[in-house]
Amino acid sequence: MRNNTFLLWVLLLVTGVFGVDADEVKSVSVMVGDSVTLHVTEISRGSNIIWKFGDEIIARMNEADGNPSTYDGPGAIFKDRLKLDKQTGSLTITNIRTEHIGRYSVDIKSTNAILKTFQVTVHDVVESVSLKEGDSVTLHTGVKVQGSDQIVWKFGDQVIPITNLNGIDDAKWRNIHLKDQTPDLGINNIRSDQTGVYKVEINTISMVLHRKYYIAVGGGVKTVSVMERDPVNLDTGVIKIQGYDLIQWKTEGNIVAEINKGANLFGPRDVDDLRFSGRLHLSRETGGLNISDSKTTDSGDYHLHMSNSAYTLQRTIRVIVKTPPQSGAPSGICGAGVRLVVWAVTVFLLQDL
Repeated sequence: MRNNTFLLWVLLLVTGVFGVDADEVKSVSVMVGDSVTLHVTEISRGSNIIWKFGDEIIARMNEADGNPSTYDGPGAIFKDRLKLDKQTGSLTITNIRTEHIGRYSVDIKSTNAILKTFQVTVHDVVESVSLKEGDSVTLHTGVKVQGSDQIVWKFGDQVIPITNLNGIDDAKWRNIHLKDQTPDLGINNIRSDQTGVYKVEINTISMVLHRKYYIAVGGGVKTVSVMERDPVNLDTGVIKIQGYDLIQWKTEGNIVAEINKGANLFGPRDVDDLRFSGRLHLSRETGGLNISDSKTTDSGDYHLHMSNSAYTLQRTIRVIVKTPPQSGAPSGICGAGVRLVVWAVTVFLLQDL
């Protein structure tokens, strides 16, 4: 009985005063060249801290002197890239590369022992999208956030002052907003001066995400004008559509053509709009829409919707189908002129008689 009581007290000490607080693995996804900080809450005085990359020690701080030390790691891959914060115990990796992908752990021994683990992935792919002035685009993050989570969007190295995020109103960015209570960035009626690199940094309890997008904004045809019976060609502006999960063409609220990989749909939807029966053609290569044997009733606004996991593009193209001039009008005018001349000559001759 005494042995059991003694064992119980030992267990209480281990799980209490000297217990280990082990968090779940935190996911960290960043871009090549980024700097990322693996955060630890403020440490108490006299803490011993050991950071590891896999099983290799890459940083430490001893309670004896309180001075942080960093190491180059296996193959010197961390040379001049590590910084250990002596106040918080957080580790910063600068100019990160794909060789830094892996598991990082920090062991903090003080009144309570704390063990935290981070799984770091590094990406080198920048999502790119080409737009025309006046288009709208949504940049997707794929992350659900809560009120306490940190979200920062940047244009280059400039923080974008999003009105409904931080309350700052900047005329240059009034067409930018967070989309539908998510960290996704929406840009309406985009301008050419908004061409550039957009970055998002999200920090939640369970993850850190850095993502980068490149937006190119150029001029282009936003109005297509043809004569009746000529074909109407509406382009998506892409060479190949493999990167898109959904492409839709709409007019007057109806979907008239669609490519939907999830639902395995491809082709015109003439059933929804009888005006186009048999005259719509959808390109398998580019997603462009062709209207053959055009009619004046085809005139109107056509809305393009293209989306994938990274972004959603929306564009409006105005179609104007004109009625050609009556072919008989010029000859009729000429005929009337000839008749007028003949009548004048006839009158003149009769007067001479």
